[in-house]
Amino acid sequence: MAPIQLFGTWQEGYALDVYMESSEYIGEDVFGHPMFDNTYSQVGKLLHRMKYNGRENTSWDIVRLYDEFLTHWMGDKHIDAILAVPPTNVRNEQPVFLFAEALSEQSNIPFSPDVLEKVSFEQAKNMPRGEKKLKGSIVQKLMAKRMCNILLVDDFYSSGATARECVSVLRRDEQRLSRIFIIWPLQRPRNDR
Repeated sequence: MAPIQLFGTWQEGYALDVYMESSEYIGEDVFGHPMFDNTYSQVGKLLHRMKYNGRENTSWDIVRLYDEFLTHWMGDKHIDAILAVPPTNVRNEQPVFLFAEALSEQSNIPFSPDVLEKVSFEQAKNMPRGEKKLKGSIVQKLMAKRMCNILLVDDFYSSGATARECVSVLRRDEQRLSRIFIIWPLQRPRNDR
């Protein structure tokens, strides 16, 4: 369980783990949909249970698993607020918000769920590679009132396109924004959609 550093337009970012350790094609179901035998990482199982299987809140389990890393990594960043990448799918409880709230409670850094908003609901993971056009899909609803460092939280890292768009939107407030850091619980394999 070694966090994976991910590079982009942010100052520093990490995925805590990979989503799946292996995935084997086992055929098709009766409707022709491909089926796979997936082996998830420990965090992969936890996030999968939260996001897809009954909406069980496993965010604290994820934070506890990586408490030592998160405490050490966040310790010298002087983060003023935690923001979440706005989700595409409407759910009663948003996994990315649950994870951000747990991280907020663990670190005593305020979580602001209403700063960024998604205005286009096409998922980046469903767009062809090289054609991920997210410009204008995210807007900033609230502006910072003073200089600040932001920790942006997302649930999965695939290509980083959505995170880059969020960073681009936040950087328009250059007079009040100092640095942006990002954390993802999981990195999807490059061929996983």
